[in-house]
Amino acid sequence: MTKDELLSFIEFKNEKEKEEAEFYLSVKGIELHRRVLDFLGFSFSSDEKVPWHKVSKLLRTDKATRDVIYIYLATLEEYIRAFISNKYGNDLQQNFWVNGWGERNRIKENIERGQELFEVLENTEFGCLIKQVENLPIEDKAQLFGISYCKKNLDAVKELRNAVSHHKFLASYQLKACIIDGVEGYSLIDNIKNLRQLLPERYRFGNNGQGGITAELKKIGINL
Repeated sequence: MTKDELLSFIEFKNEKEKEEAEFYLSVKGIELHRRVLDFLGFSFSSDEKVPWHKVSKLLRTDKATRDVIYIYLATLEEYIRAFISNKYGNDLQQNFWVNGWGERNRIKENIERGQELFEVLENTEFGCLIKQVENLPIEDKAQLFGISYCKKNLDAVKELRNAVSHHKFLASYQLKACIIDGVEGYSLIDNIKNLRQLLPERYRFGNNGQGGITAELKKIGINL
């Protein structure tokens, strides 16, 4: 689909809206906007048009959601690094260190070369960090995440991070299954709840129960 073909399916109130649409088609891509129209249930064979304000609102909400998730994914990553470093920084002789793909992910080898554990983990990519968590003793995983720990939930949060890092259109992105309160789900909301349950309590709901990721998402209209 060409830019002009896609624009023909969108209704603009004025020239300013059309200029805005043309700009975002250039920087975000025609295919992304086609997916947005598809998500809105638009039939490309019909004579109807989608108002631009609906398209732009969905894109803004999607970006705002990614921005919030990104911050708390970084918090989770920081929390995992801190836990492992705090517990094993002075006790490196362990048999559970892993080696992932790429020089920076060779955790075991980098430790053996004499690098400090925190520095090794700080340079480790998220996927390998999750692999390292899965290789920790079960009591460590229980201490980190409580009853929310299971491999499926870690696989899901890793896929969520991939989607956010690559600026995917989250509203229609196919995420992995995770388990919330004993129930399996695949939706974006399920995956956000999974991220929340893996975070330390303070980052889930704030100090007073009215903050954290829950409050930040509520500001943009997402109620968990």
